[in-house]
Amino acid sequence: MAKIGETSEFTSGSSLLVIDVTDISHQSVKPVGFQERRAYQADVRPLCQGMPFVLTDSAHPRLVLKHGSHFLVLDQSALVPSCNSLGYGYYRYDTRHLSQWEIYLDDIPLSLLSSDVKKGYGGTFLYTNPQTAHIAQQKVTIERQLILQDVLWERLSISNYDNKPLDLQLTIKFQSDFADMFEVRGLNRPQRGTRMLPFVDESGHKLYLAYQGVDGLLMETIIEFFGIVPVSMEDGVVILNVHAPIREARSFEISVSTRWEGQEFTPYAHCTSFHDALKQSEDQYREWCGQSASIGTNHDLFDLALERSFRDIYILRQPSPKGLGLGAGIPWYAAIFGRDSAIAALQTLPFMPQLARQCIEVLAAYQGQKTDLFRAERPGKILHELRLGELARTGVVPHSPYFGTVDATQLWLMLFGKYIDWTGDLQFAHELWPNVKLSMKWLEEEESETGFVRYRRESEHGLENQGWKDSGDSVMHKDGVLAKPPIALCEPQAYLYAARLEVGKVAKLLGHHSYAEKLLEQAETLKERFYKHFWMDNEEYIALALDGDGKQVQVITSNPGHCIWCGILDNDAANKVADKIMTSRLHSGWGIRTLSSGEVAFNPISYHNGSVWPHDNAIIIEGIQKLGRTRDAHLLILEMLEVAQLQPEFRLPELFCGFIREASNKPIDYPVSCSPQAWAAGSLFQVLACCLSFEPEAINNILKINNPSLPSWLGKIEVRNLKVGESKLDLAFNGEGEYTFLQILKKTGKVRVIVET
Repeated sequence: MAKIGETSEFTSGSSLLVIDVTDISHQSVKPVGFQERRAYQADVRPLCQGMPFVLTDSAHPRLVLKHGSHFLVLDQSALVPSCNSLGYGYYRYDTRHLSQWEIYLDDIPLSLLSSDVKKGYGGTFLYTNPQTAHIAQQKVTIERQLILQDVLWERLSISNYDNKPLDLQLTIKFQSDFADMFEVRGLNRPQRGTRMLPFVDESGHKLYLAYQGVDGLLMETIIEFFGIVPVSMEDGVVILNVHAPIREARSFEISVSTRWEGQEFTPYAHCTSFHDALKQSEDQYREWCGQSASIGTNHDLFDLALERSFRDIYILRQPSPKGLGLGAGIPWYAAIFGRDSAIAALQTLPFMPQLARQCIEVLAAYQGQKTDLFRAERPGKILHELRLGELARTGVVPHSPYFGTVDATQLWLMLFGKYIDWTGDLQFAHELWPNVKLSMKWLEEEESETGFVRYRRESEHGLENQGWKDSGDSVMHKDGVLAKPPIALCEPQAYLYAARLEVGKVAKLLGHHSYAEKLLEQAETLKERFYKHFWMDNEEYIALALDGDGKQVQVITSNPGHCIWCGILDNDAANKVADKIMTSRLHSGWGIRTLSSGEVAFNPISYHNGSVWPHDNAIIIEGIQKLGRTRDAHLLILEMLEVAQLQPEFRLPELFCGFIREASNKPIDYPVSCSPQAWAAGSLFQVLACCLSFEPEAINNILKINNPSLPSWLGKIEVRNLKVGESKLDLAFNGEGEYTFLQILKKTGKVRVIVET
């Protein structure tokens, strides 16, 4: 990263670092507004007594807030405990800017009474006091209100319910390890940069925490107090004296900002108070809602789960130097992922086309341009994962970006084609066409050797498995022995089939008729070849993969459900696959497992070998709904809703354990599961859209609705501000028994609605 306006000098034999920063404004970077000269001293003390970084593999409660490049992960007390091994902290991109944020009253920890993080970008936490040396228990309340913009604002209100005025001492402890996310997750490296001693400015209102990375980049956390003057801020421990009259609240505010090389990433007008930040946050969310379709049903719990998913998609939007995309999930994957972005954008496309466009654009901007084995890059390939932390910047990890994925390219092409179906934006299609052709060329080259798209790890830092089940043990034979690479998974071939059909439609619209015919021929040839090599006659099912010797990997998994979704199987084979999916060895009662319970490698608490993933189920649901298996689809949708109802905030998690339903009255949490997670948040939108059976032809101003079918328990759905090209629709669907009735409530534009049954 370029250094802006910085001069630095190290005096020989000294730990003094003097930095003169002049901030300038460009694009979305906001100037701090003044020149300042700060003297930092290196902190030579071992961090956390020299304990190594380790991630505790345990399911602990988390409270999460996110906005843009920043996110906050709090423990069940809404605090960040020091030296924690659970990922708690305040982050910018992949750097932890606060690793401790604890509050004490008279040196005693507070007791949390309630917490509310429904907004996603803001939270409210109410505490009271335990017994202290000077205060009886439960005589004081402290309300903390947080709003996360690109600056974090906190408003603290202290109320005294004793029968006399109180003089309180509040202690807030701040510290930062400036750990890279890979370190937080347990990677310990031999060399770190220089962490600085906490620094207090002359006014006594600002506390600076700083770190200079091995690449020379200076990272700072600035904590500023408003409405109160700290007594001291020595070594990051802030002492505040508060006089609390009877029945009167005393309030003050804190801002926490982050700077890299003296720059704050602040794309919006700079807020000067908590209420300013709150208003700006609400306005931004309201504006985004106005760009999306709104959905309401007769089922209150479904609406609550849908609203949670809507807000999660909003907060998971992730900026990058080349545009806005989607972060995969919090806390571990608040970064742009190709596969996750494409799938979540496909799930939400009918209702949030602007999000799909942003994902298409940012993935195109990072498209591979050269051959690089370290990063698994190839010309035309879509990235797997983009990281912006110190380890990626210095090349310790290949994620700058890393391209080790066998399916993100096909999914991006599918998204591109379906986006044109909904928008009819041929100008956009024309602009992206060189990227599309480059991706199709890479896929054709990959397929040319064996007839299938395969993967293998290309460097020791890469992923062993590169499909959506990318854990190291996720592709195994019936005897549990791991499959030999290079591996051809089943679903990337199905994605390629669908991608060729989607791109072929766009090619016709752009006048590239011979290319469209070529893609159609390639798709049909692939369909025949796929069935010949992947169909298991003995199981009447699709093999998970072909190994490096071309041998079938014959375990029974959920992956073939993706093949139904893409249409690569004829109806007879697809129905046989669906039959097996709905048997008890895959169907847990809470959804479809990733691996059959009859397999040697089955483990209900593994990441990919027996767990249940909402997005996997949503894809399967859409596939079997297309087969006309409405009863099966509606059962799985109901189970998905029941899972959401039993989660905090009605939020679908990334995954949960695959124990059979009879073993527990609720799904069992998976350790370290991300929550929120993008394609989990998108799952309810996908299953809703498949019930409504939209088939848009925006270029012809047509929206076909092909045999819609609502679950009987859902009753009625209203979709407003649904966009088809330049037109907008308000639609109402009413389910009565086996029938679904459609009303057009409002229409703006030339679109025609055609209902087919």
